[in-house]
Amino acid sequence: MFKNTSLIKKFLIIYILLISLPTLLFATLIYHMTTEIIKEQARKDTLEQLEKVEQHLASILLDAESTTLYMIYDHNFRNFFTTSGDGVFKKTYKDAVERINGYFTFRLTSNPYMNSVFLYSLDGNKLVIGEPISGNEEQMRRKAEEGQGKPVWSGPYSVSSEWGGKKNVIILSRIINDYYQVNKKIGTAIISIDIEKLLKDFTINEGSYLIVSKEGKTILHPDPSLVGDQYPDVGFLKKIQSNKSSSFSYEIKGQEYLAVKKSIEGTDWYLVVTVQTESIVRELYHLLSTMTSLLLVLLLLGIVALVFFYRSILRRIKELTIQTEEVEKGNFTARVKVNANDEIGKLGLCFNKMVNTIQKHIDIEYKLKIKQKESQLNALQSQINPHFLYNTLDMIRWTARLENAYQTGHLIELLSRIFRMNLNKGRKWVTVEEEMRYIRSYLELQKYRMGERLDYDLSVDDSIKNAFLMKQTLLPLVENSIVHGFKDLPYQGIIHIDCYRVGDQLWIDVVDNGWGFDLDKEGMSGFALNNLIERMVLCQENGHVKQREIAEF
Repeated sequence: MFKNTSLIKKFLIIYILLISLPTLLFATLIYHMTTEIIKEQARKDTLEQLEKVEQHLASILLDAESTTLYMIYDHNFRNFFTTSGDGVFKKTYKDAVERINGYFTFRLTSNPYMNSVFLYSLDGNKLVIGEPISGNEEQMRRKAEEGQGKPVWSGPYSVSSEWGGKKNVIILSRIINDYYQVNKKIGTAIISIDIEKLLKDFTINEGSYLIVSKEGKTILHPDPSLVGDQYPDVGFLKKIQSNKSSSFSYEIKGQEYLAVKKSIEGTDWYLVVTVQTESIVRELYHLLSTMTSLLLVLLLLGIVALVFFYRSILRRIKELTIQTEEVEKGNFTARVKVNANDEIGKLGLCFNKMVNTIQKHIDIEYKLKIKQKESQLNALQSQINPHFLYNTLDMIRWTARLENAYQTGHLIELLSRIFRMNLNKGRKWVTVEEEMRYIRSYLELQKYRMGERLDYDLSVDDSIKNAFLMKQTLLPLVENSIVHGFKDLPYQGIIHIDCYRVGDQLWIDVVDNGWGFDLDKEGMSGFALNNLIERMVLCQENGHVKQREIAEF
């Protein structure tokens, strides 16, 4: 009975049984599951944002550490740290200082959060690059000594800037050891990071973030007044330090928050993001309150879409049937309008391709017969035996050699090679090596004719020398270059031919430095190129030519 039902009724039954009823049944279940899902998703989203911020911050810290590590290997820094006494007046020392200044000027410009750099040599030399600041430098140098060559990060420091005012910074200090004696100290490097500028690089879609150390000191916080001090909420700090999970709930001033934490690699810091739970639930309630209305709207839209879908399918199938009947009558201009990429659209494309293929085969067969008739006519018109011409040229070449006219003999030999290639025992296909030998003979003759106005370069991959291609494939392209590309050229014309393999394909580039031609004006309408394309199509059904435009040789 279902087989005899109309398409529209089948669509309606399927829509009601498989879409409408399941949607209504699952709506209630989804309603109860959505709360937990959205909360879990909020936790995951927050954790994902946290990881991105942590990775960005870690990359900044690692970049600063890598800068100090670079000082060990670079000879300019070694010259600065190891030069003492009158050596500071020498050119090598001054050049090293100039290069160091240039290096850090670039680093400070490209990394605005990097505030300043201090370099200290054992001999008392000091170099300051960037914003001059003053603070507890001796304490940082002592911490660098404790690190014994490892990078040491400080908590936030309040320093005074000679450019105006106070600012909070975090400082990286490191002992610089000799490259050749790894345990020998040669200097100290201190890099300060501007906390205010560092905060500008961090954005959180929802909630707020902070960075605290294991001891509870505030490293970064949207409220600048808290930076550098002990975090005021002791209970929250204990949750961060003791909770093994990456997330936990916590109440702050009567409001419940979801907190997600992550330790920052290479430091004793925690990055924490807090999101107010009420904002998550509020969005959930708003979503659930509109679910019923949305379901009704979806059902109505589904019915409209069902009717539209049915009509569009039926109309396109009917059009395909009509065009198929036209082809059956012998009308190969029939085509199906394809305006979609679904199964019916693909069927229409396949139909159009099939009709094009049939028409193409008809055209090829027609052109092949014309070519055969032309060949027969040319054979009737030809009164000179090609073998006679070749043998006569060979006789003239030897006569020229006996008369000591070696250059004339060489030119006749080149011409005889061309005749030999034209004969080629009637074969249509030659190897790449034979084709290139033929082109070389042709170009040599043209070079004798044109003198210094022509030069050429031929390159063949050894792996494709024995590959086959259509005889005289390259001659029309080379002739085009000489006749059209080099006509009235004010400089030497050069032709470069490169034969190489691309996968399982043979590629040949024919490039010249001549005038070129206007693609918009000429297109691919040249007689020689069209003749080459037609020959390839006739010799090989899927023969085609790809053009690659080269701006400069």
